[in-house]
Amino acid sequence: MRQNFTDEEWAILLKAPLQGVMAVVLADQVDPVAFLQELMAGIRIVEEELQRTDIAGELAPQLAQAIGEIDTQDPLEGEQLLLKKEFELIGLIQTFKGSKEGKRYAVEHFRKVADILERKVTGIYATDCKRWLMSIAQKTAESQKEGGFLGIGASRISEKESDVLKDLAEALRLEL
Repeated sequence: MRQNFTDEEWAILLKAPLQGVMAVVLADQVDPVAFLQELMAGIRIVEEELQRTDIAGELAPQLAQAIGEIDTQDPLEGEQLLLKKEFELIGLIQTFKGSKEGKRYAVEHFRKVADILERKVTGIYATDCKRWLMSIAQKTAESQKEGGFLGIGASRISEKESDVLKDLAEALRLEL
C-alpha cells in the first residue's frame, strides 16, 4: 500500500499519530508537570500502538511498521528514544505562539491526512486508518485525570479535550 503514496504524502501520514497527541496535550491549560505527564503518556501510547499486531485494516499496520522501522534506525532505544521523541514534540510545540495555534496546526494536519486517504485508498482502509489515529488521540486524552480538586471530581477527558477530539474527528471526516 506504501506505493500508493508520494514521499511527501507518506511523511504526512507518518507524523499523524504524534499530531493527535499534540492536539490533546495542548487542549487544557494545565501546570507544567501535568502537561509533561500527559505528553509522555501520549508518546508511550504511540509506542504501544507500534507494537500491536491486531490493528485493523491494511494501511494503519503498515504505518505503524514504518514508524517502528524509523525508530530502529535511531541509535537510541527504550527510555532514551521516548525522551527524544518527547523533546522533539516539545520543540515543535515551542514554535507556536500559543496552544490554540498548535491545536489548529494538528487539526489541519489531520485534514491533510483525510484528503490523502480519500484520494489514495478505498473507503474501508481510509476509515480503519482514521479510527486508529483517533484511538491514539482518545487514549492520550484518557491517560490523565483532568480538573477537580485533589483528584475529587476529576474526569478522564476534560471538556476541552473532548472538543479537540471532535475537531480531530471532524478534520478526518470521521463520525465519532
